[in-house]
Amino acid sequence: MTGVHHMVAMKWMLGVSLMFVSTVAFAEQGVTSGSFPVERRNVVTVSVPLQNLTQLSLEGERVMGERFSVGLGVFASVFHDRRRREEADRNGFEGYDDTSYQVGLAPSVRFYLTGRAPQGLWVSPRLEVSAGHSSSSLVGDFADEPIARDNRMDFWSVGGTATLGYSVVLDPGFTVQGGVALGARREALAYDAIMMDSVEGLKMGRARESAWLLTQRIVLNVGWAF
Repeated sequence: MTGVHHMVAMKWMLGVSLMFVSTVAFAEQGVTSGSFPVERRNVVTVSVPLQNLTQLSLEGERVMGERFSVGLGVFASVFHDRRRREEADRNGFEGYDDTSYQVGLAPSVRFYLTGRAPQGLWVSPRLEVSAGHSSSSLVGDFADEPIARDNRMDFWSVGGTATLGYSVVLDPGFTVQGGVALGARREALAYDAIMMDSVEGLKMGRARESAWLLTQRIVLNVGWAF
């Protein structure tokens, strides 16, 4: 009976050893190939507007490793302002209509300094590209003057930011993300302007400007991790 018990014990120990080796191999394969077991690999959030109240941003994040993820943001803003005077002035001016919109894309990566993606302290470089259009129309009974015509402006920008943030994921998946972003962007404008011509006098022309701008903002997103 002692020999039988010894053989059973040896087989049990061999089985445990094989299970341990298989577990270690699976863990090592998960780290190298990205197939590690995680509860949540995807995060979708919307921005809470703190500075630009007309802009809405949708963010998607895909966990690629325990400390690394990639993301893509889509943002858009629409603004319309319609104002009228109670009575037209002596020049016939009654009011104006202003309309503008902007759309953009923002790919990013995140490196988690603490915790395990998608939660913990992280830093994130981010590229932002956007384009938009705005127009302003005077309303009233005007003479045919250049200043009474619609003014249009087209604009685009490209830039980057570095964000330091923190993500919290609560059961069953509600997530809150907050951080501070610093960056710079190149912005270009093309707009209608009144110009003086030596032959025609006042006329509408197309003016162009560009500039580098430093940017800073507070980031606050809420959403779901799954």
